[in-house]
Amino acid sequence: MISAKPLPLFVAGILVGLGWLAGSIAFSASQGRGSQIAGHRYGPTTPGGYYVRVDPRAVTMAHTQRPQLTVAVENAAGQPLEDVLVTFTPSEGTFTTSSSRTRGGTVVGTFIAAPGSDSPRTAFLVAAVEDVEVTVFIDIVPAVFGR
Repeated sequence: MISAKPLPLFVAGILVGLGWLAGSIAFSASQGRGSQIAGHRYGPTTPGGYYVRVDPRAVTMAHTQRPQLTVAVENAAGQPLEDVLVTFTPSEGTFTTSSSRTRGGTVVGTFIAAPGSDSPRTAFLVAAVEDVEVTVFIDIVPAVFGR
């Protein structure tokens, strides 16, 4: 004989939440939109008329960490754009990407701080698409071990 036990309320809530999330993802995919990053939209650029979003806009990191930054390029309707050149200029250290042109509407890169003192400092990274430049501020703090 099979006995049925009611699901605990939190398990039912999790299942409903997962169903809602799956439905939202399927709906957004059917709308033809790529993943968009949140935040302020800068632009339009000249001459392309692109709009630019950068995430995150500010970072606090230990000098040994390597945070990732994402730049999204979209048209006026919010659709991601392919093969748009994005340039990066760090005030120190390096910023590496697998491509300087958008794929899926984004370029993702990693910031590596310059080796230096253990003193806190602020670096910045300028992401540029045509004539629009967005500055990301990066607070670099010393790593603390074994306190």
